[in-house]
Amino acid sequence: MDAYSDNWNACLLFRNKQLTKQLKDYQKVSALVEYSSSQIVAMGQLLRLHKNPSYGIINDESEWENLFAVIDLLYGGCLSEGLSSYHLGVQELKLCYLVRARLSNKAIATLFNITARSVLKAKQRIKIKLVLSGVDSLDKYIQQYL
Repeated sequence: MDAYSDNWNACLLFRNKQLTKQLKDYQKVSALVEYSSSQIVAMGQLLRLHKNPSYGIINDESEWENLFAVIDLLYGGCLSEGLSSYHLGVQELKLCYLVRARLSNKAIATLFNITARSVLKAKQRIKIKLVLSGVDSLDKYIQQYL
């Protein structure tokens, strides 16, 4: 009788683990229901930027706005509010958001169809506007302090 009881308990424990995993997966998926289809597309674009960046992934300003919202959601805070007093241009704000999303200079260059050196120059101009010293890292500042 003890062997039967042990087997039964093992089966119940195994099934409980399966159902718990399914419940967690369901909770993750149901959390996505709260987002609009455009935000889900922006999440996909962000994943593509990390895995295989290419020019033209983001086509228009509404897609950029959705990407900004996703980056704010995933990386915390509202970056555009933190940078509003520095009077950055639209392209500079886009670059800051991509830095916030931890994209490499090469990936950013590919997305904007410019060279990695141009990205570095743009970052230097932004550092001047943010009144950062030459030894300060723009990437760390944007990722940690804003």
